[in-house]
Amino acid sequence: MANLAKISSVKPPTLKGYTILELLYLGSRTAVYRGVEDESQTPVVIKVLRREYPSFGELVQLRNQYAIAKNLPIAGIVKPLCLESLGNGYAFVMEDVGGVALGDYCQQKRLVVSEVLEIAIQVAGILHDLHQHRIIHKDIKPANLLIHPESKQVKLIDFSIASLLPKETQEIQSPNILEGTLAYIAPEQTGRMNRGIDYRTDFYGLGVTLYELLTGRLPFTATDPLELIHYHIAQMPTPMEELNPAVPLMVSAIAAKLMAKNAEDRYQSALGVQYDLEQCLTQWQASGEIREFPLGTRDLSDRFLIPEKLYGRQAEVKTLLEAFDRVAQGAVELMLVAGFSGIGKTAVINEVHKPIVRQRGYFIKGKFDQFNRNIPLSAFIQALQDLMGQLLSESDTQLEQWKAKILAALGDNGQVLIEVLPELEQVIGSQPEVTELSGTAAQNRFSLLFQKFISVFTTPEHPLVLFLDDLQWADPASLQLIKLLMNEQGYLLLLGAYRDNEVFPSHPFIVTVEELKKAEKIIHTLTLAPLKLKDVNDLVSDALHCSPDLAEPLTQLINQKTQGNPFFATQFLKALHDDQYIFFNYDQRYWQCDLEQVHTLSLSNNVVQFMALQLQKLPETSQELLKLAACIGNQFDLNTLAIVSEKTPHEVALALWQVLREGYIIPTSRVYKFFQSEQEQQIVSQEQVNPTYRFLHDRVQQAAYSLIPHDQKQVTHLKIGKLLQENLTEIERDEKLFDIVGHLNLGQVLIKDPAEREKLVQLNLKAAEKARTSTAYSAALEFVQMGLNLLAEQSWKTHYNLTLELHILGAEVAYLNGDLIQMETRIEAVLNSAQNILDRVKVYEIKINALTAQTRMLDAVEVGRNALAQLGIDLPTEPDETKIKQALHKLSARLEGQKIANLANLTAMTNPQMSAGMELLGMLFAPIFQGATHLMPLLTCEMVSLSLEFGNAPASIIGYVAHGMVLCAFLGEVELGYQFGRLAMSLLNKPENQPFKSCILLLFGNFIHHHKESIQKTFTVFKQGMLAGIEVGDFVYYGYNVTVNFSHHLFAGISLNDWQEQMEGYCTFLEQIKQYSGLTYVKMEQEVIQNLISFTATPEVLEGKAYDEKVMLAKHHQEQELTPLGFLYVYKLLLAYLFGRYDQALAAIQTVQPYIIAVTGMFQTPVFHFYAGLTSLQQYAGAKEEEQPVILERVQEHQQILARWAKFAPMNHQHKVDLLEAEKCRVLGNKAGAIEGYDRAIAQAQTNGYLHEAALGNELAAQFYLDWGKEAIAQTYLTQAYYSYVHWGATAKVEQLEQCYPSLLAPILQTIQSPLSATETVFSPTPFSHLPTLGEQTSSSTSIAQTLDLTTVLKASQTLSREIKLEQLLSTLLQTVLENAGADKGVLLMPHESKWYVEAVAQLGESAQVTPVPLTHSICVPHSLIHSIKRSLQPTVIMDATADPSLSTDAYILQQQPKSVLCTPILHQGKLVAILYLENRLTVGVFTGDRVELLRFLCTQAAISLENARLYQQAQQALKDLQEAQLQMVQSEKMSALGNLVAGIAHEINNPVGFILGNVKEAIANFTDITDYLRLYQEKYPDDEDILAQGQELEIDYLLEDFPNLLASMATGCDRIQEISTSLRIFSRADHKRKISFNLHDGINSTLLILKHRLKANASRPAIEIIQNYGKIPPIPCFPGELNQVFMNILANAIDALEESSHNKTFAEIVAHPNQITIQTSLVDHSVKISIADNGQGIEESVKPHIFDHLFTTKAVGKGTGLGLAIARQIVVEKHQGEITVNSQPGQGTEFIITLPLDRHQ
Repeated sequence: MANLAKISSVKPPTLKGYTILELLYLGSRTAVYRGVEDESQTPVVIKVLRREYPSFGELVQLRNQYAIAKNLPIAGIVKPLCLESLGNGYAFVMEDVGGVALGDYCQQKRLVVSEVLEIAIQVAGILHDLHQHRIIHKDIKPANLLIHPESKQVKLIDFSIASLLPKETQEIQSPNILEGTLAYIAPEQTGRMNRGIDYRTDFYGLGVTLYELLTGRLPFTATDPLELIHYHIAQMPTPMEELNPAVPLMVSAIAAKLMAKNAEDRYQSALGVQYDLEQCLTQWQASGEIREFPLGTRDLSDRFLIPEKLYGRQAEVKTLLEAFDRVAQGAVELMLVAGFSGIGKTAVINEVHKPIVRQRGYFIKGKFDQFNRNIPLSAFIQALQDLMGQLLSESDTQLEQWKAKILAALGDNGQVLIEVLPELEQVIGSQPEVTELSGTAAQNRFSLLFQKFISVFTTPEHPLVLFLDDLQWADPASLQLIKLLMNEQGYLLLLGAYRDNEVFPSHPFIVTVEELKKAEKIIHTLTLAPLKLKDVNDLVSDALHCSPDLAEPLTQLINQKTQGNPFFATQFLKALHDDQYIFFNYDQRYWQCDLEQVHTLSLSNNVVQFMALQLQKLPETSQELLKLAACIGNQFDLNTLAIVSEKTPHEVALALWQVLREGYIIPTSRVYKFFQSEQEQQIVSQEQVNPTYRFLHDRVQQAAYSLIPHDQKQVTHLKIGKLLQENLTEIERDEKLFDIVGHLNLGQVLIKDPAEREKLVQLNLKAAEKARTSTAYSAALEFVQMGLNLLAEQSWKTHYNLTLELHILGAEVAYLNGDLIQMETRIEAVLNSAQNILDRVKVYEIKINALTAQTRMLDAVEVGRNALAQLGIDLPTEPDETKIKQALHKLSARLEGQKIANLANLTAMTNPQMSAGMELLGMLFAPIFQGATHLMPLLTCEMVSLSLEFGNAPASIIGYVAHGMVLCAFLGEVELGYQFGRLAMSLLNKPENQPFKSCILLLFGNFIHHHKESIQKTFTVFKQGMLAGIEVGDFVYYGYNVTVNFSHHLFAGISLNDWQEQMEGYCTFLEQIKQYSGLTYVKMEQEVIQNLISFTATPEVLEGKAYDEKVMLAKHHQEQELTPLGFLYVYKLLLAYLFGRYDQALAAIQTVQPYIIAVTGMFQTPVFHFYAGLTSLQQYAGAKEEEQPVILERVQEHQQILARWAKFAPMNHQHKVDLLEAEKCRVLGNKAGAIEGYDRAIAQAQTNGYLHEAALGNELAAQFYLDWGKEAIAQTYLTQAYYSYVHWGATAKVEQLEQCYPSLLAPILQTIQSPLSATETVFSPTPFSHLPTLGEQTSSSTSIAQTLDLTTVLKASQTLSREIKLEQLLSTLLQTVLENAGADKGVLLMPHESKWYVEAVAQLGESAQVTPVPLTHSICVPHSLIHSIKRSLQPTVIMDATADPSLSTDAYILQQQPKSVLCTPILHQGKLVAILYLENRLTVGVFTGDRVELLRFLCTQAAISLENARLYQQAQQALKDLQEAQLQMVQSEKMSALGNLVAGIAHEINNPVGFILGNVKEAIANFTDITDYLRLYQEKYPDDEDILAQGQELEIDYLLEDFPNLLASMATGCDRIQEISTSLRIFSRADHKRKISFNLHDGINSTLLILKHRLKANASRPAIEIIQNYGKIPPIPCFPGELNQVFMNILANAIDALEESSHNKTFAEIVAHPNQITIQTSLVDHSVKISIADNGQGIEESVKPHIFDHLFTTKAVGKGTGLGLAIARQIVVEKHQGEITVNSQPGQGTEFIITLPLDRHQ
């Protein structure tokens, strides 16, 4: 009903001259109506396009229907009447025959066999008529067959994709745009069969239709288009008789023959099909059955068809397909196919199409052109255009997915590839402009982006096959990309074809292949030899349809002429047939050749000449067009050919029809069908109608080109170039620039006009620039050379700018191409002829780059100095301390009063000379830094000064960061240097600074950042530096960022396991991009880590797979690589000291001295001084008395240097200073100083994340206490050291500690078990009846390999051995056992203090449940069996538990009914540690001998692991107890000291205050008496003048009134002091051994009183408000002193938080939103709840989980110990059985909630 509603709602079109009656069909693209022609009242059917703006393909298809069918005099088709214009499309009008679509008809009426045969016979007849007119329908299916319901007459419709060509070649396309209907499509129509499409394609569709009509279903069904295509290519359908037994076998056989995969195996004529069908119908109608008869007895074809199958290439095809299978598994391979032209290279390669469909891969191809070799990357661009076309044909959803993947790979640099591949923009959209780069940076960026782009399509889901044809004509840029692609990670098959007779050992392509072989890339070469005589004979006999013997005479002739060349042989056969020397012998039923006539012909043995003769048989117009097409290239488009032939596209297309029919050119898209009609229509624009073609073969193109007379070739090319230049749009001219310039260059000798020659010079310059952008440097050089050749001899005078540009560009691309001689020639020409220094600067820059690349640093500096001098900038030759001081002083004076950060706002530098100078100075940074370090201060001062004077230039950022480096690293002015570094960072994201970004980030992170901030913050800097290096192609600095990033990870003490595995990936990539300098450093660091992980006798010697110092030291010395030597010896010193090899450490110190300057300013410097100082102190004890002061002096020097580093970055170095001081105190006998130093150093190292140096501090402290004889304390520190090294991942160091301190580490050490070795013989157990206890090792003489998969054992054993935490181990153990033993349920039981518990239960496929349950309460196991095993300690295997008499009464067995059961004890050193119970509820006898044996090994490891886990659990508990003890000690000592102090103060205050208060009270009483007395005196003597005068002078009345107030105030003050004293005594009261009743409000108030001085206002903030919302709470039993300490810690933290949040606010802002602390108390559920909340900045989510951790603090060094909240938690939770929680959100404040229980009586 919905569909009817939909149809009824469609408004019919208005077509002049016709009346629409009803809608017959409504599809997504078309609608079909029944109507009448108004004038004649003839019934018609009208097909229209539904969309208002139809696609070009839709227009072509409708037009094609009409063009093909209108002139066909065939009764079996629906006759077309006309094609009318309708809106933007067409209306196709055809006769109305009253038919119904066969598909619909079958749904209404089930057809019987006879009816199907009658229909099939009619269709076969129609196909015969069609094929006689050389039409291929290509879409035979029930929907395109109309049947008249009454007459049963069948007619064929829909010629929308039909072809007038005798043969079509289908290119590989997405299934979404393949021509045809997928369910009925012939294998060759998929483009994946290496076969052409001819009339036999229609037979396949007829076979599928026959199959569907008789079985009611299609032969193949799939929802995935590629899967359906694969079925058509490779799958055989289910025989019809199996689906419908009523189908006669012979009819089934006919359908199967029609559906043969190869066209040669199908019927060869429609009449042959029709005859066999008629035979079937006749027999069926006569007898109701069909007897077997031979098929195809009348199957004679009137077509001479040369078979397309491969002859004699089976072995090569097999090799090729095997290569693709390897690639589909993840390989990257280059498969080369070599041979003469026409030998069949492409045909062999195309055989890979079939498996590609199966693997859902992509196949793309490109071809290098012999006549367009100067076009860079031409074949790659063709291939990628092909790929883009395939992507654009995907669904919108799929296209969006590809777009996302490509953008993720390319980032913001998509425009780089769009410039080379414009079609990419249609997929990913327009992209932002990218930073323009030059030199190797541009090449590196392009190469990396190209590699990333290709990697998007090389995945397990979509392997990629890239075919590059005619590699002998490949340009250098393409050869570089081939080398690049061979570094892909996988799933890429690179196929290449080349003519081996046209290359030689020094040919660029062969050189490239040899380089790849040396790099050990996978390369295979298939060399195709000429076909053997037998293979040629097979080809000829198959073509003639005769026996091999009859074909042999013709074979001999063909072989003699073609020498076994397949292309030549097929063309020779075709020519003989075309000339009617091959004809069909109807009597003998095969094709026959008139050999006598052929022998009289003078046929050429040269294939090009032979093909030229064939082309000359074409019409003259067609020949002329082919000549021009050959000049354009192997592929060409209609519009370009129309331009160069000066004809309309319609005229050209019609003239090419004859060439298409002959097969000399092949259309590469269906657009060519638009011109099948001579009628020219203008429905669509000319730009849309632009079909593309390609030559059948290179030899055809060569033959066409040879038809151009030699003296006309230059004329032709010149004409083509001019026509293209004149007729193309600007965008098209830019796209075809290489083509235009190539043609004009070939005809340049004919250009005489100077103005025309100058234009061509400019075009060559433009082409060279475009080639440089594409990194095609060889092509760029050729364009430059051509441009210079075109210029007159005096061009420096006549065309100065053009000549200068060409020479500069020539010098640059010569350098980039490695042609240093040509570079020097070009540079010399510029230096001699340039008119001013600004014109010479660019070549100076090129020369500096070249010399730097050759590591000729001093020469580069000299060239730069010379250039700078010409610009008026002086750079001295030798170091001059005076000049350096003057430069620094001068710069300092200029900077006085300026904020360094404000330099970022300087105006842009506009002075051209100074801009050039800045660029040169920036380029000199690298050579000066590496070869003339003494000039660095002068260089940086000059750059900063120029920026200050003339404004910022792009190179200013280098000057700023380099000056910051000089200040930090060399001059010790860290604050100022850091400001300059930050200034450079602020300029980093400006577009003009992108090329320097990776360099700037490296310098900032390596030389500046860590001088002021935590080393861990540099990680982000280096990551950004790596990304920037990749983005801009700066691979050198990318490599150095990688290097320093890893060295900083090492020095920062980051867990080795977190980053060690990443290193190999970086090494692989550094090797790919040829950054061997950075690679050396990373491999060195790899070896350092290896020595920390794997124990060796000489840990300081770097000698392994990654780096071998014996080999590399010689290289470093030979090449004067000072920095690697500095790195190396610092690493050796670190390793030697860590592993206690102090003599070797001393040797490293002495050796590194000449090289330590090379790492000045780097983090290696403080590391060196740290370990050098420690090593010297290790010498002290054994040194002679007179040597000891010298040693201490050296230590003092190291310590002073470290202190200077620590001054600015205490978080990085203060702990080193303190540890060095502690060690010095140790050797000097200052035990107190040593104790304090060790603890301070350890705490700071832990706080700042230096895990390894905290470990070292603990180790040294342990040794100190051990030497002192305090083993218990030493054990504590050594335990901390042990676990710190474990967490660091330095397992070699852990092993050393175990060997050196076995007794101290006894609690956490295990008994060493012999590990299972993969190289030793493993023995199986004794027979099962004498099975040993699982967990005890046994052996016998039978090899376990017979029954046990050793790999499984090793993997499972390793899995168990890795687990150390008990809960995880239990889960892993059960899962491992279930996976390997055949059980579906497993239970593990363990004892705890004489009671047994079910610890873990696991079901197959589910996660293990690890929850201890007492065995007495468990219903998961048979109790009787468990008790038996517990007592006997012997394993038990029960084949069928339900039948076992010993378990017949067990409740679990009765209820659960398990089949197989295994129960075994797990013993460790004879002690029962666990019981393992396994069962299988489905199968009897699962636990066979081999599985039991496997369990024995697993349980052996499990026993060890369980014991390890138990010991680890104990150690963790011991550590926790130790930490708690430490906390308790700290707390006790702190409270004791505080209590004594406060109690003493209170006592001392109370005595005088009591005395004062007592006297004040007495004075008040006495003064009252005196006042009364004076009042009486005044009354008695009121008029005494002397008394009155004295009273007025003294203001006696005021005194009498005010003095009582004064005394009262003194009394109040004393009361206040007494309150404070009381609060102090309350706060510090000594706690009893038991709890006492206490009012918490008193404790809180006393704490607030003590903190009152911190709550008051100060200069930066108003007072902190305290809001007290006290509820009614009773006194509670508690330890008051300890709770007061909790209140103190929380309130003090709240005040700290509020003060910190006030730093970023003004006074007014704080007044508006005052700082507040709110204290609330209440009674909740038999508990007292105390809430203390502040409105500060809150706590970060990442910090919250750790705030109660021991020693965790977020405060700066010296401001917090990390003990306060840990102690608070212990007091509340453990001492008072309460709770303490925290609620906080960043920016919202923090609330601590303490809940304390009331006394149970309360």
